[in-house]
Amino acid sequence: MNKTKVSLLAGMLAVTVLVSGCAKGGLGGGQKVATVNGTTITKAEYDKTYGDFEKSFHVENVPEAQKSVLDDYLKQMTLNKLILQTLINTEASKTGIKVTDAEVKEYKEAKIFNDPTLKEQFKTFLSQNKMQESDFDAMLRENLLLNKFMEAKGGQAVQVSDSEVKNFYDKNVDQFKVPESIHAKHILVKAIEPQIKQEVRKGNEKISDADLEKSVAAKKQDLKAKADKLFTEIKANPAQFEELAKKNSEDPMSAVKGGDLGYMPQGTVDPAFWAAADKTPKGQLYPGVVASQFGYHIIKVLDHKAPHQQTFAEAKDNIREQMSQQKKQAFLQQWAQQQRSVAKIDVEKAYQPKEPEAEAQGQGGVMPTPQGAAAPQPEAGKH
Repeated sequence: MNKTKVSLLAGMLAVTVLVSGCAKGGLGGGQKVATVNGTTITKAEYDKTYGDFEKSFHVENVPEAQKSVLDDYLKQMTLNKLILQTLINTEASKTGIKVTDAEVKEYKEAKIFNDPTLKEQFKTFLSQNKMQESDFDAMLRENLLLNKFMEAKGGQAVQVSDSEVKNFYDKNVDQFKVPESIHAKHILVKAIEPQIKQEVRKGNEKISDADLEKSVAAKKQDLKAKADKLFTEIKANPAQFEELAKKNSEDPMSAVKGGDLGYMPQGTVDPAFWAAADKTPKGQLYPGVVASQFGYHIIKVLDHKAPHQQTFAEAKDNIREQMSQQKKQAFLQQWAQQQRSVAKIDVEKAYQPKEPEAEAQGQGGVMPTPQGAAAPQPEAGKH
């Protein structure tokens, strides 16, 4: 599948941490959280955004000792995100920058629905995150507005010339050495030990450490047996790999493609998975179930690619996109700092951060990658 399209969808899905969803219960305070130049940020907006950050960071999996610190950080991120969003929306409204329903629909059709695989992945994403398509549309609208805003306000400062792209390539040729890569399919029977322990403890909070270890070992043994059974079926009839992957693999993003992971560069894959795939000849099944930090894999290797130097023609589009993102990020951060320095911002006492505010978190700021979220960002400036 087209790598650019995969990155695009992954990026768009990643920014869903900025919209939709609900917080678990109230966070205290009144119905008004803050005002920004007279525009009110409501508690409903705050709870909604905080809830998205909670889901994105998988707060339920965070050790109890760290939850208080993370809670303070998420509150700070939530407030910063909403303040910046309010400043952007106000300025966009003044200057006539907007996104229509037709633009949202057109973008989805062109970037998601025209590709059957991405369309299926999109459905899986909505289901896993208990999202309605309208929630995704709201996220996409906000992202498209942000891109329009940065292009309109940034002007030449956010444009990337052909000479800049070529100059970057020439000065960083070593960065475009592509390592060995492997194209593989897999079926995953998930067995992540910390998650299994958490599930066991939920069922018996008073369980001893010794009994916990026994229960985890027994659960992993059952999951290994499930993987072994699937492997036996596939070995007897290799043609059913894709069908069994779609029905059984617990890696949803590859399952919809019959287990296809695409080309994976060395160093980006679990070491145990890579070691097994690396020694498997093209077109063959690895002779057994492979255990990794994620669980148990049944692996079929489709191709091996030797290391090579990426040409300028191959690299230029990605270089341009990365440079564009960097310029827009720098512009937005500078713009946000300037706006906040002159804006009248009043935050209700119950919502004031305990620590000094970080620089423009969320949109246009530095945010740690949430657990399980895709790191690539949406293509900037395309709408």
